[in-house]
Amino acid sequence: MEFLRRLQDSAFSMWVLGSDSIWSYPTILTLHTVGLAILVGAAVVIDLRLLGIGADVPLRTIRGLYRYVWIGFAINLVSGIVLFIVQAAYHAVQWIFYVKLAFIALAFVLALRIERRAFDGPGEPPDGSLRGMAAASLVCWAAAITAGRLMAYVS
Repeated sequence: MEFLRRLQDSAFSMWVLGSDSIWSYPTILTLHTVGLAILVGAAVVIDLRLLGIGADVPLRTIRGLYRYVWIGFAINLVSGIVLFIVQAAYHAVQWIFYVKLAFIALAFVLALRIERRAFDGPGEPPDGSLRGMAAASLVCWAAAITAGRLMAYVS
């Protein structure tokens, strides 16, 4: 816990939280939100297509959306680490933070399995297990976002 407290009290953390610059906390929080929109937006389009929405669009045409999933993930990973650092001691003991991380991990496992099954295999039409994974992915992303928002209100 001492390490987390030192991390939270570091000069970098103080700059992020205390600076009047638009390039500190507001930009990092905005990047986290934009990364989330890119990541989850692309994942939702893929999942909805697998659930039958836009069935006239061939699966192979949406495979390129995985590039946006990974771009959004990279943005959120970097900005999320910074957001964690500025309140490390607080977030490290928040149970809802671990719920959020668990749903994100599960959503990524599903995304990898969906990519492998839908785009490296026969793919069309999506079978029941692929549709089930897509539905579970939507639930995981919604739960991760909800848990992330609840971090501000739940100890």
